[in-house]
Amino acid sequence: MDDKLSNNVLELRQIVEANLEIPASADDKPDASETKASKFTPKSAEPEEVKEAKIWAYLGVVGGAGVTSLAVQSAWELSTSEVDGEKARVLLVDLDFERGDCAAYLDMETSISIAELNETEGRMDENLAATFIRRVSPGLSLLSAEAEIGGNDLLSTNALLSLLDSVSSLFDYIILDVPPMWRAWTQAVIGAADKFALVTEARVPALHLTRKMAEDIREAMSLPALPDIILNKHERRSLSGGLSLGDVHKVLRRDSCSQIVVDDETLRIAINTGKPAGVLKPKSRYTKSVRTHVRIWRNLEAKTAAKAAPRRRDRRAARG
Repeated sequence: MDDKLSNNVLELRQIVEANLEIPASADDKPDASETKASKFTPKSAEPEEVKEAKIWAYLGVVGGAGVTSLAVQSAWELSTSEVDGEKARVLLVDLDFERGDCAAYLDMETSISIAELNETEGRMDENLAATFIRRVSPGLSLLSAEAEIGGNDLLSTNALLSLLDSVSSLFDYIILDVPPMWRAWTQAVIGAADKFALVTEARVPALHLTRKMAEDIREAMSLPALPDIILNKHERRSLSGGLSLGDVHKVLRRDSCSQIVVDDETLRIAINTGKPAGVLKPKSRYTKSVRTHVRIWRNLEAKTAAKAAPRRRDRRAARG
């Protein structure tokens, strides 16, 4: 296993240095035992302040809710943005070790096996973590494990959280595709997220389950408020037998939730070509709705509205 990891280090060194800005020599990095405290595994010692990625986590309430498509497209949208005047660095992480949907969606090879990850426990650092990252595009990278039956139970919690610790300072954003089945590490991952949402569909059974799960998570984690809810595959037009947004709010017992429109054609093309929907159809309804969601979570929509309001008042004043 050590030989395999060494070969990976040599093979990916140029990519790592060019795109992730990691020092060429491991000697330039502190030992794993001396690394900073992290959102995932906080340490008792007062750490030196290090800039960490903003973490967004999506958890699908039911199978087929479209979490992977949403995570991929959100990650791609973020990778086209800027942070402090520079192109954003985004890492998409597939936390479902039984399916590996993100790699399949992007038509890429997985970057790590569960056995490899478990064997890194106690010796993970940024250089080693970087060998498990694959580049999707200039601003977007992927971390995805080979699918295994029962993989989510075989995974070492400490190894996973150490891996996420090690990459958190290498990126501006980390997008987590979280499986619906609760595991030992799920609460740590959700607790570390700056933004977290349950993703569901506009079907009555799914909505009831979403409301119950939101309440259970708030109680289990002692959250001050319920988690966000994203209504995926939402059809804005009224269809026979479909639920209106008012119906959805009634079942969820809340006044609002984010909506991602249904756009089967765009998603079918994206999945079959192995590219984010925004690359292929940047003006599609689906792409635009995900872009709006990303802007809301980045707090850009509120800023845009605040700037637009004075202009509207100025135009009304000019018309008399």
